Amino acid sequence: MHLTVPGHVCRVKKFKKIYIEITNRCNLSCSFCQPGGRVKAFMEPTSFEEILREINGYTDHISLHVLGEALLHPHLEHFLFLSQEYGVRVNLSTNGVLLARNREMLLRQPALRQINISLHSFEQSESESALGSYLAGIFAFIAAAAAVASPLFINLRMWNMVEGGDHVSVGISSLIFQRLENHFGLATPLSSLAITERGLTIAPRLFISRERRFTWPHATATELGAHGYCRGLRDHIAILVDGTVVPCCLDAEGDIPLGNIFQATLGEILAGSRAALLREGFTRQRLLDPMCRRCTYRLRFQSHSPVKPFSGGFKLAV
Repeated sequence: MHLTVPGHVCRVKKFKKIYIEITNRCNLSCSFCQPGGRVKAFMEPTSFEEILREINGYTDHISLHVLGEALLHPHLEHFLFLSQEYGVRVNLSTNGVLLARNREMLLRQPALRQINISLHSFEQSESESALGSYLAGIFAFIAAAAAVASPLFINLRMWNMVEGGDHVSVGISSLIFQRLENHFGLATPLSSLAITERGLTIAPRLFISRERRFTWPHATATELGAHGYCRGLRDHIAILVDGTVVPCCLDAEGDIPLGNIFQATLGEILAGSRAALLREGFTRQRLLDPMCRRCTYRLRFQSHSPVKPFSGGFKLAV
């Protein structure tokens, strides 16, 4: 049972999750997350609590990620405590480097539901001995979670697969697969498994997910057409570290600002003309914003979109 939130307003749940970027700073500079032009910052505790009050009733789950390394935040433990008070479960994404330092704190947090560890953040330029040290810290965290019977789910991510073969796996990624196979006694080589939406369970509450590498849809990317669908504004939205609300967790540069949660209510932002236009476009399978037309991630939704193909005219946004 969580504490009653003052001023609670009952709302129909709108989103499967809401992404909250508590920092866009990172302790690594891997090629997967391309650097952008936003000012680097840490979200203040008062700002985080203001967001929790504002999204109360819109979702039961938050994800502390867009860009940045959440474990860098000096107030992360307090943020997790506040999340428990406001009755939301937390998913947290990390490159895994700081897990050992934060192990005890993380394992005593009842609000924490899942930790996603981005193994693809370990670059080919790193040495094999450094890889061993990196994975040892992650394996120790997994063992500690199992020892205390933590209800925490742990997802090991390898999101650097490429269509038609995986040149990345020739190097350090193949070594990561081998270490995982040896450590967990896996009978089937991970590199031979097909890329699917569902992760492979390798132990209770522990799974590995393989995904194709995607291109962040910023201004330098190539447009891929105006026909398509996205789950943004349907099952999730994201709130950047400065409070900017964007329709999608891939809008890491705030290219589609819908409003600022510190300046307007979330209801007002979602009812705004830009959000309404985007939702209408997705319903008709039309991508009305240039950033959406540059997104490679949305291509994986085309085969199982929940809406019917568009068959009428619609003016594209410029």
